[in-house]
Amino acid sequence: MWRLFLLVLWLGAVSFGGGQILLGGLERQLVQTGQVTPQQFAAAVALGQSTPGPLAAFTSAIGMAAAGLGGAVGATLALVTVSSASVWLIRRIPPGWFQHPRVQAGLAAVGPLAVALSFFLADRSLFAGSSPGILGLVAAGAVALGKVQRVPIPVLVLTVVAVGMALA
Repeated sequence: MWRLFLLVLWLGAVSFGGGQILLGGLERQLVQTGQVTPQQFAAAVALGQSTPGPLAAFTSAIGMAAAGLGGAVGATLALVTVSSASVWLIRRIPPGWFQHPRVQAGLAAVGPLAVALSFFLADRSLFAGSSPGILGLVAAGAVALGKVQRVPIPVLVLTVVAVGMALA
């Protein structure tokens, strides 16, 4: 239980993007070491997707498969601990800090960079076999155009996904 708690705590603390980001680390640590079968892992992910709320709910099911009820409780507590600690820390930032010009410039750069990185990773993982690099270039161009023209990020995402599907 403690090993699983620490694993989910670590993965939750060093990864960004939601529950799907945890999938790779948990699969690598639990399935490849034989603690959970591929079928158990797939069933836990399916259960997490079928429940309301974030995909990260699958960590409870994976915890149950790996270490019983204690594993389910440990994985769930670890997931809640990371997000609760993050919120607690963010609430401690003085409000005026966000008005500083350098902080605003840094925050303005984070969104487009995160979108570009997401598209680059999607290109590498989904389209590497058919058109490596093309989707990454399209995504970078879309992010740059979106920044200049103030196009909403969901529109950029849908555009790049459509281009990626056309190229695949």
